[in-house]
Amino acid sequence: MFRRYQTGADVPESMVKSNKKLRGFVIDVSDGDTLRLYHTPLIRWFEAAPQKKRGLSKYTISVRLSAVDAPEVSHFGKPAQPLSEEAKQLLSDQVLGKRVTIKPLSKDQYGRIVATITYRRFLGLIKTNVSHVMLRQGMASLYTGGGAKYDGEKELLERIEAEAKQAKRGIWGLKKYESPAEYKRKNK
Repeated sequence: MFRRYQTGADVPESMVKSNKKLRGFVIDVSDGDTLRLYHTPLIRWFEAAPQKKRGLSKYTISVRLSAVDAPEVSHFGKPAQPLSEEAKQLLSDQVLGKRVTIKPLSKDQYGRIVATITYRRFLGLIKTNVSHVMLRQGMASLYTGGGAKYDGEKELLERIEAEAKQAKRGIWGLKKYESPAEYKRKNK
């Protein structure tokens, strides 16, 4: 409650297992399903996030959105998937520079915290789930790989994805859609 966690490695496993919420500023968006959180515990809630972008991994928590898989951006010499930049932009528009709440569900193989991420809008009256928005806009598909976490919302998430598919929003409007999982398998 009072301790600031610098990185995902600093977040105790007990907090992850108990789904204890953390709050902070999003100071970077890596792609359509990963961001960097500057944790601000209760005592530091009004503290401003640092403006520096160098060495983010030393003072921020890498967070992976639960339940969704967004198109892969270009990295390690591999080309980007269609709509990967649009997915990254949608995530940025929602959370970059804003205070969010994360509910940790697990840690993944890369040390990222897999979490439900929410933020408040309209004077704090409306809580928005980021994964819902990404699915609704067709900028992500439901993640079904190993260790998938749905925070008790699998049926709701499936409905949101089905509505986006039917409306042919985002990735569902592409002539040939390849899921991020298929893309990663093909481009190992």
